[in-house]
Amino acid sequence: MANLIFNPTNGQWINLDKPGGQVFFVDGGTPAYRGKGGSANNSGLRPEQALTGTTTSSSDGLNAVMDKVVSGRGDTIALLPGSITNTAVVTVDKDDVTFLGVGDTGGSTRASAIVGNLASTGDVFGVTGVGVTFENLQFSATTAACTSRINAGAAGLTIRNCTFLCGGTDLLTITVEAAGTDFTAENCAFYVTANNPDSAIKLEGTSSRATIRNNVFDGGTNTNAWDIGAINSGAIHTGCLVENNTNHEGPSIIFSAAATGIIRNNHMGGHTLDAALDPGSCFSFNNYEADAIDQSGALEPGTVAS
Repeated sequence: MANLIFNPTNGQWINLDKPGGQVFFVDGGTPAYRGKGGSANNSGLRPEQALTGTTTSSSDGLNAVMDKVVSGRGDTIALLPGSITNTAVVTVDKDDVTFLGVGDTGGSTRASAIVGNLASTGDVFGVTGVGVTFENLQFSATTAACTSRINAGAAGLTIRNCTFLCGGTDLLTITVEAAGTDFTAENCAFYVTANNPDSAIKLEGTSSRATIRNNVFDGGTNTNAWDIGAINSGAIHTGCLVENNTNHEGPSIIFSAAATGIIRNNHMGGHTLDAALDPGSCFSFNNYEADAIDQSGALEPGTVAS
């Protein structure tokens, strides 16, 4: 299982990235992992003793697992393959917690397809703990309106190697508040599956040092494409680094306020030239866009420094 090893000495699993923390296994819902479903009465310390992942209230499912986590210890919540539907917000209020998707073959099988189906608008995961990580997870399109899938309300949130399907109720997938300093999104993929999404990542406040790199943003078709921008900000955030991202269909990086930082080496296709990138007050290097097939990309912004 990805990043996890079994220690026969103490009979416990360890996350190699956080060896001092406790690992809690959570069932992936449907189908049951190796025929064994999770239970709130299980220990969660082994895959065959998984806890329940589906979250329907503030006190069950992943919220109940969060109650077992020790803040700052480096604990890992390992989600097994399957599909879970959350109808209540998961409150991630502990520091240095990792949500890790694991599979049977070294992580090649993604963990639970997490579906948001909130009774009212809200974030599927509301992060207020410092240094939280989401890694190797798949998020299916939500089946009811939500504010976002993951909201960064504290410093140091990292989202890595995750896949997000963005449907008609997914206007925003990841949101970053002013308190969400040192946010990182890397090696993720965002796919629009139905018309309506505004943005994949929205920087909502005056946060600093956001890093968004090596991600794929696919608007699907010209009709379904991002309505505002795959990466969007209307706030004056500072010191950002946006690099090596690829966007297909729709506007790509739209910073409508005087945000500062570096935007470099991004490739954009399928949108109007000179409209896919608005750098705010960021410096831009080697960003290219093509608005037609069988043509090379043009430098954007088109004005070259002299």
